[in-house]
Amino acid sequence: MGAEKRDTHLMHHKRKDYCHKGCLYRLAAIFLSTTCLASPVYAIDDQAQDDWTFTIAPYLWGSSLAGTVATIPGLPPVDVDSSFSDIWDNLEAAGMIVGNARKGRWGVTGDLQYIKLENATDALAPAFGTATVKATNKVYSLSAEYLLTNDENSEVWGSAGLRYWSVDTSLNLAAGVNPAVSASGKDSWIDPVIGLRGRVDMSDTVYLTGWAYAGGFGAGSESMFDLFGAVGYQFTPVTSGVIGYRWMSVDRQNGSFVYDVEMKGLMAGLSFTF
Repeated sequence: MGAEKRDTHLMHHKRKDYCHKGCLYRLAAIFLSTTCLASPVYAIDDQAQDDWTFTIAPYLWGSSLAGTVATIPGLPPVDVDSSFSDIWDNLEAAGMIVGNARKGRWGVTGDLQYIKLENATDALAPAFGTATVKATNKVYSLSAEYLLTNDENSEVWGSAGLRYWSVDTSLNLAAGVNPAVSASGKDSWIDPVIGLRGRVDMSDTVYLTGWAYAGGFGAGSESMFDLFGAVGYQFTPVTSGVIGYRWMSVDRQNGSFVYDVEMKGLMAGLSFTF
């Protein structure tokens, strides 16, 4: 019994050490690293009020992440501080796209984000074989929007909606001197979100755009803030691109699950209107 207790203690210590020093540090930082392009940028509407306008906008957010994360039961919270290059090195698959339908002063925007990551290492040998951490993050947003004010060169929209988050992680340690060990954790929640976004045309082709959103309010996360500012270029009447800087924070705590992080970095996208 004494030997079994020592082995169990050693295995638990190795698991904690691995998560603090190895791939959990890096992968925990990925969960929200590319999330939440809340809505695309649109040209000032000069169409008839009864016409529908549709926009599709793929995008990429090159975000770093810092904060406190605990996503697998039994493992303590860890402080993460990962750059975008760390996140990119572990990327398996990702997709980010926004769609919008607009008629007159009203609009509806949907946002789909999916990211899957995986990291494997033999750093724990001979205590364990290959150690693999997998992470899948999904964020789905749906908002109703209303054009509060506009003129020849500017527009301001009000927005209210919901944002669904899903964070799923797993840790698998192959057998070595110690037997194989597996652990996993998953959490999902829905945040109410409200905010403003706007655009100001500086010339026929160049414009400034940005948004400010707040959410959570204790209903899903404790709080969520999302700020973005960018410069855009109108390539054609139906095609434009933006590049700017985004800062976002989210604080979710649910039992042993902790996701209290801050994300920031350059973001760029293209929009196609028809």
